Amino acid sequence: MVYGTLTVSLALVYIGLIIGLQYLLGGILNQNNDVTIVGSTLAIAALFHPLRKRIQRIIDHCFYRHKYDAAKTLATFSATQRNEVDLSQLSEQLVTVVEETMQPTHISLRVRETGQEGKPKANM
Repeated sequence: MVYGTLTVSLALVYIGLIIGLQYLLGGILNQNNDVTIVGSTLAIAALFHPLRKRIQRIIDHCFYRHKYDAAKTLATFSATQRNEVDLSQLSEQLVTVVEETMQPTHISLRVRETGQEGKPKANM
């Protein structure tokens, strides 16, 4: 999908550049298409990588929702976790991070209760 869109886009730009440069440089070059072809080819070579990245980003956003960088998401959440002492706020932030990055259909969070000493109670 990406390369098909990229190929069509670059072909249209290439044809447009050739026609446009021939029109602009027609009086100067007198029927010599070599300069317009070389200029158009160099422009297409320069446009290939940025245009491919942009098309990839658009397709990922439309079809794959949000691609995420797991390391960046984990680092951001870890920084929040260090500063957060309220369990309900931390739970909400955890659910938000999971929803934004993975976008599951259902999320549930299970928190174990702690005893008076701050240690988890034994489930019997």
